Amino acid sequence: MNTTLSDTPLADLSLDEGSRPSAPKIPNLTDAQKGAGRHLKAIHRHHLREVSRARSVLQHIEQGDQDPSTLIEALKGMDLFDNMRVFGNLCGRECQMLNFHHDAEEQQVFPALEQAGPAGLFNVVAKLRAEHLVVHELIGRLETAAADLVQEPSEAQLQNTRQVFDILENVVRSHFSYEETEIGDAIGVYFGRF
Repeated sequence: MNTTLSDTPLADLSLDEGSRPSAPKIPNLTDAQKGAGRHLKAIHRHHLREVSRARSVLQHIEQGDQDPSTLIEALKGMDLFDNMRVFGNLCGRECQMLNFHHDAEEQQVFPALEQAGPAGLFNVVAKLRAEHLVVHELIGRLETAAADLVQEPSEAQLQNTRQVFDILENVVRSHFSYEETEIGDAIGVYFGRF
């Protein structure tokens, strides 16, 4: 039986952190090569600030300070949400524009690492690609949960939205950390500037 992530129960959507391969260590890195990893971390910090902003909106809704429709607007304004939605093609159509971060990773960085890097790096890139799919699925589910909350504001819908959000936040934080640790230096060596 061929299952897709959309068939997977929410509680089972995870990154299987225990199966994450490690990239080979790269000796004698220059400061310029390390700069690519620092740049990747800066991009991730930006996205995590936006996740925190969405968490704040959700907390205000839970406290009754804001209408649930504000969550959808906050989510739609998040680069991370828009980027994953655009890249993941969650709307079922080809989008005109890809976000630089995902465009760089999926279209430029990952292929460069796969071509120029050692075999062990190929396994890490494959795992990162698989993790992107989990993140995309969770973002789609969050969008649906938030829309359902607006249509039918209830404690049950609010709890469902909160559950999806919490899982997404944990997955994104874990994914970013893994990505930074395993390919940050490799980007500087095998790809160049990021």
